[in-house]
Formats: sequence, C-alpha cells, structure tokens
Amino acid sequence: MATITLDIKSELPKVIKWTDTMTKQLPFAISQALNSTGFDMRTSLNSATRQYFDRPTPFTQRSFIVQKGSKRNLEVTVLANKRQNLYLRTQVTGGPRNQKGFEKKFLSNIIGTQSIPSNTQLVPTSLVKLNAQGNVSLATIKRIQQGMSGSAKGGFFAGIPKNNNLPFGIYRRSKGRLFPYFVATSGPARYSPRFPMQDIGNKVVQRRFGEYLRSALERAVASAR
Repeated sequence: MATITLDIKSELPKVIKWTDTMTKQLPFAISQALNSTGFDMRTSLNSATRQYFDRPTPFTQRSFIVQKGSKRNLEVTVLANKRQNLYLRTQVTGGPRNQKGFEKKFLSNIIGTQSIPSNTQLVPTSLVKLNAQGNVSLATIKRIQQGMSGSAKGGFFAGIPKNNNLPFGIYRRSKGRLFPYFVATSGPARYSPRFPMQDIGNKVVQRRFGEYLRSALERAVASAR
C-alpha cells in the first residue's frame, strides 16, 4: 500500500575510518537493520489501529506482518494479512467499501425474480444487535441465515415486501407484521483515507533505521575479526 525509500549513505557512521571489512559486511548489516525496522513498523501499525479505528477487533489489531529481507535482497515488506487487507485497503487509500461476507450470503437468498446491483450493501436497523466493536454479531448473522427460507410467508427473507411501499432489505415476518433488520443502500459506501500507513512507517524509519544500521555494522565487523 505504500513504499519507503532509504538513503543508506546518510545513515552510515561518518567519524570513523572506513575499512574493507566494513564494505564486505555492509549488505548483511543493512539487511539486519531493515528487518529490525520492519518489525518495529509492524508493532507501530498494529498499535495505531486502536488510535484510528473505533473499537477495532483483536483480529484487526493483529493485521500487519513482516516479510524479511536478506543481504542478497535488501527489501523488507510490511503489509496486512490477506483477510484484513480486504477491508484495510480502503481505509488507507479511500474508495468504495467492499461487500461483506454476510451481505453476499443474505443477498443470495433474494426471493422471486427481484434483482439488485451486485455490490449492494446492507445497513442494519435498530433491531440488529451489534457487538462491542460495533459490527453485526455472529449470533445475529447465524440466526438470520437459519431463518431465511426463501419465502415471504415466514421467518426472514431478502427482498421487497409486497404492497407495503418498503425498500429492498432483510425482513422478518411475524404475526402479520414486518420487521426490517437491514435496508439496502442505493450504492456502495465510500471511505475517505483515515489510516496514515505511510506517515506511520516513515516515522519509524526516521527514528530507528540509522541506529539499527550502525549497531548491526559494528556487530558484523566485530564478528568478522
């Protein structure tokens, strides 16, 4: 989602005499410094989810991982795991919200010949119980899935109720009354960028990389003697 380029030369020690041993050990020292910085960046990004998101789940707080580099590949990648990346990407770059898994399942149970846009999203009503993170609870999703029979005569159904002038949604029919649980939006919600991944990463690099590089170079030279 973001790329950070380093000026290695500016981080090297300037007040000591450079030796052939240092030159030989430099790629290894750089790789060690990059990896240490990458792990610090992972920690900072995971911690920052608590600052920039409202009550993030533990799953979100463990989003970021590190793909280490080596002395032959002086590149470290810090990225979100595949599942978390599905929804974090738009938090970093902005853009339309992806359809959630439960929305796809619910909308696969549309009754009759009704059709809706493929990326339709569902807004929960006050009847829907949310968990501590403000998301639809798993128990509620399972209850609705089990109650969907594909018929408007009982239980839950997805569709437009007949003769009620109501919008498309997920409803429950009980004792002759309709209870709306979700109402479909006319288009996908759009996110503005809210998670400053690039800024967080840059601050970690500026604060830690030079220190790690000089320390790793000292250790590498010492071990080569």
